[in-house]
Amino acid sequence: MSPEEEQIWRGIQQKDGQVFENYYKAHYRFFFLASCQYLKDPGVAQEIVNDVFIKLWEDAATIDIHTSLKFYIHRAVVNRSLNELDRDRRDRQRQQQLGHAIEETTEWKEMEGNELKIRLYKAIDQLPEQCRKVFNMSRFEGLKQQEIADKLGISIKTVKNHITRALKELHEVVGDWNALPVWIILIKEFFWPWR
Repeated sequence: MSPEEEQIWRGIQQKDGQVFENYYKAHYRFFFLASCQYLKDPGVAQEIVNDVFIKLWEDAATIDIHTSLKFYIHRAVVNRSLNELDRDRRDRQRQQQLGHAIEETTEWKEMEGNELKIRLYKAIDQLPEQCRKVFNMSRFEGLKQQEIADKLGISIKTVKNHITRALKELHEVVGDWNALPVWIILIKEFFWPWR
C-alpha cells in the first residue's frame, strides 16, 4: 500500500467520514464500471459498489489489507458481481427445470389442486409485508421487475431478493405434496414466467 493509501486507510479505520467520502467520490466510477463489465446492469452494479463501500466502512477496524486499498475494493466488487451472476444463473436453471417439468405434465387433479391453492394463498398471506407486496405485483398484477422497483422506490436487486424469498417459502408448501403433477401445474399458474 502506498503512503497516500495508508493515510487514507488509517482515516477510514478511524471513522473519518470526510476521508471516506472523498475516496468514494474519487473512485466510485472505476468500481462501478468494473462491476458493469460483468453484470451489464447499472442498477445492480451501483448497489454492489455501494454495498462494498458500506461493508468497508462498517468493518474497517477488523479488515487487514495486504495489497493496495484500490485493489482490495476492486476484488470485493468483482467477487460480489460474480456471485450475483452465479445466483442469476442458478435462478434461470431452476426456472428452466420447472419449465421442462411443466411441459411434460398433462394430468390435473382438481380437488387436490384446490386444496393446494388454498395452502399457497395462505402461505402468500404469511409472507413479510414488503415481500408479499412485491410478489403480488409480480405474479398477480403482471408487473415486470423494473416496474415494481420504480413503483416501490427500491432496487431491482431488492425486487429479485423478495421474489426469490417468496418462491423459496412457497416451494416449502408444495415440497412435501404427493401429487407432483398438481403442484407443477400450480407452480405454472402462480409463478411462471419469472418476471
